[in-house]
Amino acid sequence: MKRKTPIPVLFLFFIIGLYAFLIGVFPISVEINSTSSGSQAQIHRKSMIPPFKDINIMIPNLKQAVITTSRSSKGGTTYRVELEDFKGYRYPITSYYSSGYRSKARLQDTINNSIRNRAEYKNTFRQPFFMFFGLFFIFVSLLVLKAKNKINKTTQQKTPVRVQTPYKTHIPQQPESEEEKYNEINNSIIK
Repeated sequence: MKRKTPIPVLFLFFIIGLYAFLIGVFPISVEINSTSSGSQAQIHRKSMIPPFKDINIMIPNLKQAVITTSRSSKGGTTYRVELEDFKGYRYPITSYYSSGYRSKARLQDTINNSIRNRAEYKNTFRQPFFMFFGLFFIFVSLLVLKAKNKINKTTQQKTPVRVQTPYKTHIPQQPESEEEKYNEINNSIIK
């Protein structure tokens, strides 16, 4: 028996792909302004939930940038950079963790140097990996759905319709001419 891919799995594949694509498309910008009284930061990004509103996070007393980690159940580690204020609150630059510790460490060093030197810092981040990852998931889900529909159409065309009756019956054929009718009546009388 052939295994069938259920439609909800394909829909889930499509939604995951769309979400990853949107993460890759929408930019995230970080601005750090330093004054004599301290540093303040602003993180600007789009919401990942429709209607995709702008999210602005203001951090008035910026202390430092830190790297936080997340471990999966299989032992994999992912990272993200967060901005910490003097009260200990942390504000993530991205809403997700991703691999690549080196790039996160460079970003952390750059932001911390900007805070220490009271320099301004502006940067916009895009995640092209997520964009391509999302397109891959969308493409695969649509391709499987199309193949599944094509298979269903061909099996519907090639499968003959069989009607089985529970017992054998004799269905007499209808006579075509007057002579056949006459012979049929005579045969039934003789029997």
